[in-house]
Amino acid sequence: MKSLAKLFLVTLLAGAGLGVWLNFHLPEWSMTSHSISAPAIVKLPKGVRLQDFSKDLEQAGVIDSAWRFRLWTRFFKDYSKFQAGQYKFEGSVSPEGVLEIIQSGKTYEPFELQFVIPEGFTLKQVVDRLEARKVGTKVDLWSIAKDKGLLKKYNIKGDNVEGFIFPATYSFEKMPIAVAVFEKMLQTFFKNIPVGIEQRLLAVGLDLRKAIIFASLIEKETLHDEEMSMVSEVIWNRLNANETLGIDAALIYGIEDYKGDITWKHLKDPKNLYNGRLHRGLPPGPIGAISMKALEAVLTPTKEGYQFYVLKNDGSSYHNFSRTLAEHNRFVKQLIQAPQKN
Repeated sequence: MKSLAKLFLVTLLAGAGLGVWLNFHLPEWSMTSHSISAPAIVKLPKGVRLQDFSKDLEQAGVIDSAWRFRLWTRFFKDYSKFQAGQYKFEGSVSPEGVLEIIQSGKTYEPFELQFVIPEGFTLKQVVDRLEARKVGTKVDLWSIAKDKGLLKKYNIKGDNVEGFIFPATYSFEKMPIAVAVFEKMLQTFFKNIPVGIEQRLLAVGLDLRKAIIFASLIEKETLHDEEMSMVSEVIWNRLNANETLGIDAALIYGIEDYKGDITWKHLKDPKNLYNGRLHRGLPPGPIGAISMKALEAVLTPTKEGYQFYVLKNDGSSYHNFSRTLAEHNRFVKQLIQAPQKN
């Protein structure tokens, strides 16, 4: 009956030209998008009038005309289907798009806790970030990270959860307890482990923990996905030759209260079990959060005969890879030579 009444009214108004305007201008306007300069959050309380809600949308910059939105909704849509709640609009939107969001009930709930764990982040950095977000005290967070029950639950062989925290953005609508945060990070890690990868690792003599240690070295050594398999080959070749890895990222990880400079004392410290200049093989544990790209690179090393790599002297953060020590030394010389200034 409501639709018939609207149609009847439009027909009556057609003689004055308003019916044509309603039938052609408003539908066209409803499909026209415009950009919102900044994300807008608009609340639709239960029982609020369409007139008031239209004004709220206009004031927030979501629509450009409250009265057009009101007329369009009355004549062509059903306001009773709008679902109360809080909605977020951003980017480019049209009145039709606004209506679809509100009728779908896809409300916006701001998160009480949200944080990012980047690739390569160490457990120490994770704890510092969680403490800064008021998840818990440093003492409590470290206690959870080392909890034997938690390690056993996820079959993590080691002293803590280092390497098993998945790099991602984590969001919680309500402030969680600290252990729930660790649980979510660990669950996300194992959810993202490729199916069948443990069997593939066993085929090359690695269990999951050793592979994660390996992958954490790759993650720390290059910022570029296309170099990961090349770094992997260097590590494999040096492991197979029973040579020291000499990876300074691991050395730094093992230095307590590292201040930003590697000293001669650091290089000669045998007590640092992560000192890959003295100790052969993989370090005793992971040195940071890994991506699945780094884990896959463990299984897909290049076959170019690479034994060494060093940063290029062009500021690109890419590396020169070499097969011989002589070639490597030439690249090292290029790196340490200061560029000529005009």
